Amino acid sequence: MIGKDVIDGEAKKIGVTKDIAWSEEGTLALLIETIDEQDFFLEFDDVERIGDVIFIKPKTSLQPIPTKTCPMCKYKNPIEAVYCAKCGHTLENKDTKNETK
Repeated sequence: MIGKDVIDGEAKKIGVTKDIAWSEEGTLALLIETIDEQDFFLEFDDVERIGDVIFIKPKTSLQPIPTKTCPMCKYKNPIEAVYCAKCGHTLENKDTKNETK
């Protein structure tokens, strides 16, 4: 299912499936990257049909995902990530940002 186009009820492409993840509510969901490069969770209950593409129920079913961008490769990682999923670079944590060594 990774890499499939995601199509809304008006037959418009809204993005591509990027991964499978757990939503904030603890349910299995698809990680969708939209055309404007924003990441969203899409719970499987909001999937209308899966075939060559993924048809979803109303676009309002997408839940935004807070992310932080890797300073090395610009990959968007989940906010709680310690390392970049693409290049492995250590990601800065807001809590340790102001600490002195």
